[in-house]
Amino acid sequence: MKKHIALLAVSLCLALTACEDDFLDRKIDTNYTEGQVFSSYTTIRNFGIGIYNYLPQGFDRIDGAMLASATDDAVHTGVGRDIQRLTNGSWGPFNNPDEQWGHYYAGIRKANLFLEKTVGYKNTILRDTITADGKQAYQVQSTELGLLRSEARFLRAYFYFELAKRYGGVPVITQVLSPDEDPGLSRSSFEETADFIVSELAAVDAELRESWVGVFDDGMIGRATKGAALALRARVLLYAASPLHNPSGDRQKWVAAAAAAHQVIALSQYNLVNNYRNLFREMHNNEIIFARRYAPSNGFERSNFPVGFEGAVGGTNPSQDLVNAYETKNGLSIEEDPAYNPQKPYTGRDPRLGMTVIVNDSDYKGRRVEIYPGGSDGPGRPRATRTGYYLKKYVDEGLDLQQNRTSNHTWIFFRYAEVLLNYAEAMNEAFGPDQIPADFTLSAREALNMVRSRNGVYMPAVEVMGQDAFREKVRNERRVELAFEEHRFWDLRRWMIADEVLSTPINGVRVSPNADGSFDYNFLAQPVEQRTFQDYMYLYPIPRIEIDKSEGRIAQNPGW
Repeated sequence: MKKHIALLAVSLCLALTACEDDFLDRKIDTNYTEGQVFSSYTTIRNFGIGIYNYLPQGFDRIDGAMLASATDDAVHTGVGRDIQRLTNGSWGPFNNPDEQWGHYYAGIRKANLFLEKTVGYKNTILRDTITADGKQAYQVQSTELGLLRSEARFLRAYFYFELAKRYGGVPVITQVLSPDEDPGLSRSSFEETADFIVSELAAVDAELRESWVGVFDDGMIGRATKGAALALRARVLLYAASPLHNPSGDRQKWVAAAAAAHQVIALSQYNLVNNYRNLFREMHNNEIIFARRYAPSNGFERSNFPVGFEGAVGGTNPSQDLVNAYETKNGLSIEEDPAYNPQKPYTGRDPRLGMTVIVNDSDYKGRRVEIYPGGSDGPGRPRATRTGYYLKKYVDEGLDLQQNRTSNHTWIFFRYAEVLLNYAEAMNEAFGPDQIPADFTLSAREALNMVRSRNGVYMPAVEVMGQDAFREKVRNERRVELAFEEHRFWDLRRWMIADEVLSTPINGVRVSPNADGSFDYNFLAQPVEQRTFQDYMYLYPIPRIEIDKSEGRIAQNPGW
C-alpha cells in the first residue's frame, strides 16, 4: 500500500482493463471475469484505485509538447509536430492532437462499472466478524471501499469536466451499457453537464477525506479529498459563468462561482507557500490541493534544458508575448513604467519571470546561458530555442543528464493560488473589485493581492480601479501565476478572446553580444510562428467515428 499511486494505477490498468477502451465497447475486456474482480476486498480495491489512471496527463503530453505551445505563451522547438496542428488550423474530427473523447469515456465506464458492482460491497467482503482482528479488518476494509466509491464519483465528475471544457455538452452516462444494448445516446447541453458534475461533487463532499497526509507514510497522497472536490466545483462553475457558456451574462452564475471558490478558502486548510520556484518541484505542500505524482524520470529535463547542456534536445520555448506580460517590480506593465530599460529587459521585473523562464545571460546549472548566435544555447545549435527563451518552471535544474539521473515530478491539477484567482475573477464579475457581500470574507481585490504578495514574490498591491480594468489585471495575473499549467489555452476560449489572441503571430527576441559584455535585444525581429484561429475552434470537434456510430444522435459542434 506504500506503492506510489501513479505506478499502482498503471499496473492495475494493465492487469485489469484496457486503458483506452472505446466508450461504446461495453465489454469488460479484462484478464479476470467480473465475478473474480468484484469478489474480494483486494481486487475490488485495486480496480477502484485503477480509475485514477485516467486522470489528465501533464507536461509534454502532445507529441512531446506542452499544451502551452498551442497558446500565445510558447512555441515548440520542433516543427511539423502534432502540437502545431492546433495552431495552424490543420486539425479536425479526424485528426485532433488533443483527442480525449475515448480516453475519458473509458475512465467514466470504469467508474460506472466500479460503482455498479460495489453497491453491496459490505456483504461481499463479509468474512470473519467474530474475532477482534476480523472485526477490525472488516471495519478498515469497509471504510476503504466506501471511500473509493466516493472517489470514483469524484473522478467521474472530473472526467466529465475534461470532456465538457473541450466539446461542450456531452452524453452523460451513469450506468454500464451491455454489449447488446442500444445506447440511444444524445448530447446534454453544457449547462446540463455542468449541473450533473456539480450535483455529483455535492453528493460526495461530506464523504471524502480531508487529507491523506500521514496515511501509510504519505503513500496515499494523490487520492481525492474534500478540498479537491470543492476546487473542481469552483472551476466548473467559473467556466459555466464565463462568456463562452454564459452568453447572456447571467450575474447569478458568477455569484455561484464566487461562492464555490469561497468554500475552498473557508476550509482554512490551504495557503500560499513561500517559495514559488520550489512549489512545482515538491511532491506535496500546503498549496497543492490535488496533483498527480509521477515515477522518477528525466525526459522533461532532456526536452527543456538549454541545448548547450549535454543530453538536452530542446522543447518548450516561452514567447516574448508571455515575457512581456510580467510586470515591473513597480506593478506596472513594461509599456507604462518609465524605469523599464529594453536593453536590460529582465532587470527589475516580477520575480516570477525569473522562476518560470530562462533568459539570456542568466545563471543556470553553474554557468551563464548564452542565447545568441555563436553562444552555447543560441541560434545555430540543433534544436535551439526559436524564441530566445527556455522553460524553467517544473524543470529539475540539479539533474545530471550525463549520469542519466532521474527525479520525481508532480503535475498539479488544483492549487490554492488558482482558487484565489478564480474567486477574484468571479467576485469582480458579480460584485466589482471591492464589494464584500454577506457570506463572503474577501473582496476580489484582496484575493488578487494575496497572490501577488506571496513571500518571495512581493508584487505591489493592485490599487483602486473599476471593474473593467480590474478584469484585465486578473486575466494577466492568471497568465503569469499559472503559466504552463494548462489554464491559458482554456481561459482564452472561455473568455471568448481566442479569435483575437490566437490569430496573431508569436514573437521572440534576437540577442547580439557586444565587445564590452553587454547585449543588444531586438524585439522587432521576424515573428517566430504564424497562427490561425477560427470561431468554430472555441469547441473541439467530436470525433467523426463517434458521430457515425451514434447514427446522428450525437450532433457535431458547429463549423466542424
